[in-house]
Amino acid sequence: MPASLRLALPHRPRRPTSGGFTLIELMLVIGVVGILAMLAFPKVDFTRYRMDSGARVVRTTLQNAQRLAVTRQFDIVVSFDLAAHRMRVLEDRNDNGVVDAGERVTWRSFDDSVHFATPPAGFDGTVPPSPVSGSGIVEVDGMPSVIFRRNGAASTELDVYLASKRARSSDYRGVHLVRATSRTGWFRYVGGAWKMASP
Repeated sequence: MPASLRLALPHRPRRPTSGGFTLIELMLVIGVVGILAMLAFPKVDFTRYRMDSGARVVRTTLQNAQRLAVTRQFDIVVSFDLAAHRMRVLEDRNDNGVVDAGERVTWRSFDDSVHFATPPAGFDGTVPPSPVSGSGIVEVDGMPSVIFRRNGAASTELDVYLASKRARSSDYRGVHLVRATSRTGWFRYVGGAWKMASP
């Protein structure tokens, strides 16, 4: 092609390459993030969250039992199976305190690492006699129990204590039930004292 024609053709600028990442760069970033995650993962204390969840299970079970007693207008019995680390809710239609044919029974279990345990000190500062304690605790089928009446009141003031299998001081949780109002609160054992947890 003659030189005069070459000069007459319009100049086409080169397109810049796109600003994306290459596959190798992406793989390096993913590898670095994976290594950092492996280093940080063992330091996350999942036991704390499991213990908080266990305390919430106790609290919500008690709250639901109280509401159920008011709406159904018969006794609801919440029993604590200390050996199997679970709770039983009995809808006691004839208010006789035992499981009869046709009465509904449900069970609430905890995560494997959560169980009933006696803490170093209870809410009043003394060591409680049992993980489930109260002045008017009744035994139903060999389990310590609280009964919610049709007016919403509980049969006893109640303290329920939980811990992890490793039983560190910071792993203890407690749930307190007020007899007259059936109000509940849950607590963490922090620095040798019970601190109210957020709802």
